Amino acid sequence: MKVKNFIKNIISSVSKTELIYWWILRALMIFAFIDTLCGGKFLHAIGITADYAGSNPPIQILANLVGMFAYEIIQFFPAKSRFRFFSPHFQNITALGFFLGSFGGAYLQFYYLIPGYDKVLHAFGTAEAVYIGYEYVCATQLKLKKTCPHQIANLTALGFGFILSSAWELFEFTYDQFFGGDAQHWNYQNAIDSVGGDPNKIFHLFPMLNEMRFALMDTMGDIVLNFIGGLILYAVLCFFPYRHRGKNDINALIERENQSEKEAVSSK
Repeated sequence: MKVKNFIKNIISSVSKTELIYWWILRALMIFAFIDTLCGGKFLHAIGITADYAGSNPPIQILANLVGMFAYEIIQFFPAKSRFRFFSPHFQNITALGFFLGSFGGAYLQFYYLIPGYDKVLHAFGTAEAVYIGYEYVCATQLKLKKTCPHQIANLTALGFGFILSSAWELFEFTYDQFFGGDAQHWNYQNAIDSVGGDPNKIFHLFPMLNEMRFALMDTMGDIVLNFIGGLILYAVLCFFPYRHRGKNDINALIERENQSEKEAVSSK
């Protein structure tokens, strides 16, 4: 694909507002990546303590920055790939998720400065996964040219979101169990150390009756918020199945295309 044609295709399929929104987030992420490579000098200059020595925020930010170009990347997939049928609107949500996790969490260190920031992102992340699941179902419909009631598409998306959120918890467990990580905080003291020694910065979704149960309570808190975030987006899709209504109704589009193919065959 030629660069000129690639840019033309992107501009023709994405609104100017969306492009401006994407590039504002991307520019901030690029700035954060450069500053973390310099040890957070900009943050220090404005009075925010940031110690990136021995940590990997630059790697995390760079990986998430690449993820913010998902829509552009899938344009290089084969034309018949179902990912090519994704609406560009999905990147409005995914780019924000990457931004909140890396720019807010890793660069500005909100994970450690704002109690419950991680929990909020868990809920948002699962809602985002349900949204992506809905887009995936719609893309599959368009690829296979099969209609599907939006109620079934929504339920499938909900299951997709819960699978991804469970996979993340499994990743954290595997990382801690076999690679010496502390994503789930093996004990309460580790959690306190991660927020600079201030236990008041640790958010408790449930009352912690015993410090020895902290790792379990932390993980269960993540799962509960994953559940809540997924259900909220599922409810939104039930009331507003944006790719199954009005001028964006893909079922109507598929029916028209199938009818046109039948008429073309019968006319031969």
